[in-house]
Amino acid sequence: MGSCDGAETCELVGLYLLSQLEDLGINVGLYRHDGLAVTNKTPRQVEIIKKKMCSIFWNNGLNITIEANKKVVDFLDVTLNLNTGTYKPYKKPNDIVRYIHAHSNHPPVIIKNLVQGTEKRLSNNSANAKIFEEAASTYNAALKQNGHTKQLSFVGNKSSEINDNVANTTLNETTDKTSQQRATKGAGHTRKRRITWFNPPFDKSVATNIGKKFFTLLSACFPRDHKLHKIINRNTIKLSYSCMTNVKNIITNHNKAILKSKENQNSTEKLCNCRIKNECPLEGKCLQKCVVYQATIKQKKKPEQVDTYIGITENHFKTRYNQHKSSFRLSHRKFDTTLSERIWNLKENKKEFALSWKIMEKSNAFSTSTKKCNLCLLEKYYIISKKPSLKKRKELLGTCMHRDRRSHLLAHACAPHSQHKQTNDPDEIDCFEKSS
Repeated sequence: MGSCDGAETCELVGLYLLSQLEDLGINVGLYRHDGLAVTNKTPRQVEIIKKKMCSIFWNNGLNITIEANKKVVDFLDVTLNLNTGTYKPYKKPNDIVRYIHAHSNHPPVIIKNLVQGTEKRLSNNSANAKIFEEAASTYNAALKQNGHTKQLSFVGNKSSEINDNVANTTLNETTDKTSQQRATKGAGHTRKRRITWFNPPFDKSVATNIGKKFFTLLSACFPRDHKLHKIINRNTIKLSYSCMTNVKNIITNHNKAILKSKENQNSTEKLCNCRIKNECPLEGKCLQKCVVYQATIKQKKKPEQVDTYIGITENHFKTRYNQHKSSFRLSHRKFDTTLSERIWNLKENKKEFALSWKIMEKSNAFSTSTKKCNLCLLEKYYIISKKPSLKKRKELLGTCMHRDRRSHLLAHACAPHSQHKQTNDPDEIDCFEKSS
């Protein structure tokens, strides 16, 4: 856990381990790296099962901590009690319940459904109304502190309703069997629409009705007689506002950036590994990471004719620079980038030129926590504002290469060894454009 694909990897490993635990005769549930099992075996038999489980994990190169023969357990956000057959909400002792303020800069639908969502979660985690009332006091106080006036109330529990209706369902099981089969058969032929979501950030200071204008534009650009109307219409395109970064995160990130810059100034980190320092493309700072860079071509006989290229790399700039040099030198990589294509064009026409490099800005690549890639967004910003002559406008519509790279790494790890692509290019998936 904690890596870019930690949750997905944990679920895959968990499913594999669950398949090996099937023969132990116990009911096992798993959420990420937390598991829970229940059985009616004797304490001695439970200890034997515990040793077998430890052996299975050990054979797979994993360690596990097991607490056996417990009647009351805290699992995720629920406390389960086998002695009384009840369950109740659970939170860690030092956890502080926090809610957004009633007048916060959030989409109205989020603030409106905040209390309702809290009620539903607490009700589902409470076996009865008495347990709910005991747990709700903490949450009511937190809601009141943040300007929410409505009090939480118990809304019932679907699981208890299901248990109450088990007998009636059993009596009618034979009668309803045929109708259920027909319904299942019919449902199997129903195809769901592929929905594409547009998530503009919400801000109360913006007076423009973004949603209305977006759908008006959608109807104008893709009318019923348009060839793409079947896949781009109001039924397949939906809008939902996203939240802006909160003030606490903005301040925290700002402080981190300042402290990190001071640490870099005081550190002895190597910034250049060029053998001949005078030939460093960035004047002794070629080992910078996560940068937006610019390449400038000036023809010696026509100094007024300047070509510019904007690029990004998550890796060291020196690694990306060596890839560019390789595309300038090897004919089969001539069309790797629009920059290499332009260099080859000048060389074939025997025109002398000078090539210079500079860092435009540094930023963070795709993060699995924020689901954003500031590096790719920054590149698009510079393409729009600087209008480089060697960059195509269609790249503004391209997807994030760093997000795709993380998905590729997970798929690569799960694929058979024979399907793994052999490559010596450490940045090939990351930042090498495809016919850009």
